Amino acid sequence: MSRLTEPSAEIDPLQRSHLSTLAADPSHPMLSGLTAIAPRLAAAMAFAWLVQMTFNLISR
Repeated sequence: MSRLTEPSAEIDPLQRSHLSTLAADPSHPMLSGLTAIAPRLAAAMAFAWLVQMTFNLISR
């Protein structure tokens, strides 16, 4: 019987979707890259918010 027609292929833990594998594996390259850039991204967003609020107050 082929792997595609085997009934247990749907519940096989090796057949998980990419998202569930990503959520289950904290050492995934995408997550490690995101955690590495998160502080700089947060600082850049805070600075952009500050600039936006400054221009908003000036334009009133």
